[in-house]
Amino acid sequence: MRNGAQEGQTSASRSKDAAATILEGRSLSKVFPGVIALDDVSIAFKAGEVHGLVGENGAGKSTLLKVLSGIYGHDRGEILFEGQPRRFSVPADAVKLGIDVIPQELSLALGLSAAENIMMGIQPASRTGRVQWRSVNRQARAVAETVRLDADVRRKAETLSPAQQRLVMIARALARKARVLIMDEPTVALTETEVEALKAVVRDLKRSGVTVIYVSHRLDEILELTDRVTVMKDGKWVGTHPTSAVDKAMLVEQIVGRRLGEQFPERTAPRADAPLLRVRDLCGGRVRDVSFDLYPGEILGLAGLVGSGRTEIVRMLFGADSKESGEIEIAGQKRRISNPRQAIEMGLALLPEDRRGQGAVVDMSIAANVTLPVIRKFAVRGLGLVREKHERRTVMDRIKRLNVSTPTATRALKLLSGGNQQKALIAKWELTEAKVLIFDEPTAGVDVGAKQEIFALIARLAREGAGIIVISSELEEVVGLSHRVLVMREGRCVGELRDEGISDAAILGLCYETSEAGGGGAGQAGGQAPEASGKVAAGR
Repeated sequence: MRNGAQEGQTSASRSKDAAATILEGRSLSKVFPGVIALDDVSIAFKAGEVHGLVGENGAGKSTLLKVLSGIYGHDRGEILFEGQPRRFSVPADAVKLGIDVIPQELSLALGLSAAENIMMGIQPASRTGRVQWRSVNRQARAVAETVRLDADVRRKAETLSPAQQRLVMIARALARKARVLIMDEPTVALTETEVEALKAVVRDLKRSGVTVIYVSHRLDEILELTDRVTVMKDGKWVGTHPTSAVDKAMLVEQIVGRRLGEQFPERTAPRADAPLLRVRDLCGGRVRDVSFDLYPGEILGLAGLVGSGRTEIVRMLFGADSKESGEIEIAGQKRRISNPRQAIEMGLALLPEDRRGQGAVVDMSIAANVTLPVIRKFAVRGLGLVREKHERRTVMDRIKRLNVSTPTATRALKLLSGGNQQKALIAKWELTEAKVLIFDEPTAGVDVGAKQEIFALIARLAREGAGIIVISSELEEVVGLSHRVLVMREGRCVGELRDEGISDAAILGLCYETSEAGGGGAGQAGGQAPEASGKVAAGR
């Protein structure tokens, strides 16, 4: 069967589908030096549908979308828009036809107003060329209302929330008469409320006849929002299905090319030793009077809504933010941590929520990133030089152990997929021999296969005696990984859950202060040593 064709179609049904197709790629191929990024991919998008596109990092999704939107040229195959062959020299060619992209990374002129961003390049002007600002604001406001943007369009873009900035980008595409809108991981870094609002906008776009190509690693969103879903792997088309005919397990199997076992690994119980980390009455910013202990081999989940204070706690522990008061003990000794360097020296490690902005220097090599905290180990004494062969050999040993997909340690970190970047950063902290590792949103922007590998790495580090703190907005990750969970609300720890008491309902009950929080292990944080009794079952 030819790529992209549907089995069992009659000639009449094919003709009907072709009439409904607005954008199509036929046998598209794209080759980069040493890499076949797209391999004979055929795909069709219908007018007015929401079409999901899923696959692991490196599956070819981004390359396909860049070809369809004119960012990349293609080496073989053809692109059809409304049945007519097209070839784009620059992205503006695609925009003129009505194909627009909302990238994962926000791309606005932050110093300009929302209205200026929305109307950029199409501002109404007088005969003399003078911009008519009243018309700019009026037209921008009208488009903003169609995407439910509840901010004054005269405000500078930099003052808007990430969700509002994304809506400005959608409004800009609609102002340019977009008929096909490509949305790449649109809900990353949004709160639950903002995600629901964006879903409503996607449904509005569909009702208005706009075709939405929706790219996301969040399969629940794909199943909820889309009409059809296409799976890609290794640069190839795997299948296109009506969303109503698939479930999460089927999609995962096609994405990774194999059946996945239990998503979360089996974990040994933590040790009933003295705590590795003891925090008492921590205060700073919105955080008030937070106390807890962390034991060797324990995975401690920090749960709560966005803005509850989870990230603020770990940034103070790591010295990235200053605390106002409170005590921190590491291995039984009181410590004053004023900066990340001191934290590293005391055996703490942090993989921050903003991996690319705060956790790595993405333009540097993998080797340089992995050895950054311990570069002195590879320096030639007295000369200020790095023993590069020794550095590369050490790094390659580490990243092979963590299954980082790269041919060489000298490759720039930014060229790796999100999952491989995260595994490389875990290798960095392993090299420091940290005993307390903090993972803030460890699987953000990571595909399902890499997620399992990261979960396994976290479990292994715990088995080897490290204390782990995990923050995740994905409740199933907190439930599936943690021995104990501390729930934060408005800067305070409002409860502790453990063992069979850990569940989505119990966590949400504490987050929202409902009756669901009662019983099943809720209690005061700070506590008692966990019981060391054999195995803890994965995926409660």
